[in-house]
Amino acid sequence: TSTLQQESSRKLRFSVKRTMMLAQRLYEGIEVGKEGSVGLITYMRTDSTRVSEDALTEVRGFIGERFGPQYVPEKANTYKSKKDAQDAHEAIRPTSVLRSPEELEKHLQEDELKLYRLIWMRFIASQMTPAVFDQTTIEVTAKGRDNNEYRFRATGSVPKFDGFLAVYEEGKDQKD
Repeated sequence: TSTLQQESSRKLRFSVKRTMMLAQRLYEGIEVGKEGSVGLITYMRTDSTRVSEDALTEVRGFIGERFGPQYVPEKANTYKSKKDAQDAHEAIRPTSVLRSPEELEKHLQEDELKLYRLIWMRFIASQMTPAVFDQTTIEVTAKGRDNNEYRFRATGSVPKFDGFLAVYEEGKDQKD
């Protein structure tokens, strides 16, 4: 829940109250054409990182079809829960990754769609292979006029494989 609230604040500029109100609506159900009222996300007041086997099978198949087999890790990614986490519910995720934000566009209000897209993209990215970068560091040591040594370091990286970044990049509180 706190991660959802933080990302929603960083990326969408939504308050905690607004985020939770929108998430509640997505959880309770939205009229989706012939399907009727459908809960679009799992329970949103949880700190669990657990995901059902059915959801993992669905998302891994989706990733393979949409992005290619190189984006599907050998086995599903699992994440550790905090020691005091209540694991009664699954992690916050779409009830089906097959309901893309584009398909739901005509059924959701603007802010509902923004939050749903955030949850949908984060869930898919969480089950993709990591990004790979080549990193280079250069250090230069120079002696100043005052005879003190000064060390300068420059680091750069070049993406080799975008992995989960093809879908989602987590927001930051500050710029690098």
